[in-house]
Amino acid sequence: MTFEALFQKYMSGTLNVEELRQFRMMARQPENKALLDQLLQQAFTDPAYIENADYNAEEMAADIMMQARMQDAAMNVVHKVYTPLISRSWFKYAAAAAIFLVLLGISWKWHTHHYRANKMMARLELPAGKAAHPILILGDGSRISLDSAGNGTIAQQGAAQVVKLANGQLAYRSLDAKAGELIFNTMQTPNGSQYQLTLPDGSRVWLNAASAIRYPATFADSNRRVEVTGEAYFDIAADARKPFIVAAKGMDIQVLGTAFNVKAYTEEEAITTTLVQGAVKVNNQMVLHPGEQAVLQHRTGQLLVNKPNMEETLGWKNGEFYFRETNIRSIMQEVARWYDVEVKYEGDLTNVTLSGIVARTAGITQLLKALELTKIVHFKIQGRTITVMPYQAAN
Repeated sequence: MTFEALFQKYMSGTLNVEELRQFRMMARQPENKALLDQLLQQAFTDPAYIENADYNAEEMAADIMMQARMQDAAMNVVHKVYTPLISRSWFKYAAAAAIFLVLLGISWKWHTHHYRANKMMARLELPAGKAAHPILILGDGSRISLDSAGNGTIAQQGAAQVVKLANGQLAYRSLDAKAGELIFNTMQTPNGSQYQLTLPDGSRVWLNAASAIRYPATFADSNRRVEVTGEAYFDIAADARKPFIVAAKGMDIQVLGTAFNVKAYTEEEAITTTLVQGAVKVNNQMVLHPGEQAVLQHRTGQLLVNKPNMEETLGWKNGEFYFRETNIRSIMQEVARWYDVEVKYEGDLTNVTLSGIVARTAGITQLLKALELTKIVHFKIQGRTITVMPYQAAN
């Protein structure tokens, strides 16, 4: 398919995921850059788009290129067979859930809802917040902002050097010295921030927003134990002699070599561990297999196993908000953590559930517009506080 044909499908919101990948790949080719600019300029002279003042050709071109770079850098830990979104069974049959507009760069239908979108944008202006950066807390309590720290060795912790790599990630290098007493470090991500680091044993960790991991700068001889709050994805370096243990608010996950996701936010009703590959034992009583999830209820202490939607569970790591018949309060918890806002509620929202996929690169106004276009929920913004209410109650 030609680049022009892919562009037309992009603008009409009919690209499937494979076509979107092809479009982004071709958009990055030097010979297509000028053509993309020309096509965008032509598109914005079309009466169907000209009223959509929220966007302009330059911004849209920049967004397409950014998404293309993210696509090149994405690390998919599980193989997914993609199909057009409209053919996914949960989009067809989510009877209890409103399906809101997809903002993956696939389906923003420029010619649809443009009048209402523009009206709403005027009252959904959110003031900019302070920049939030990941923080490394050393054993002596000193704090290092990873965004401002230079590359190279940034600290020495016992028998290990703490190194910031050229890609901005954190790693540990063992020194030729006795380990001695364990020195613990903590990596924290504030609201609106994510971070990846490599632990002293070579295991890799991705931290979601408002999360933290506490770990020794040099692991002991007997085991590798870390503590997690919030959400983290692990890719564990195999070492049969040293079990890897993750402690997460009442849930202990023991692994040898595997990949899994842990979600342990205090404000959520449950702690979950979702296995991607390998095997883990939870609380020394339950063995998970790939595709299974252990759920520990905060209130009752009950431990259950289910089979979650893996795309939904790992959406945050793949740069997406991915909702599948998700309660509006759970959706807004993610929104609050990612955009660093406070959320309040008015009216009865008990049975409001929504389904959809939204890129995390989308601005909060784009996300809220998509939610409000379902005509089920409405938003009011005062400062950095978002009030959610039933749509009918506000109109």
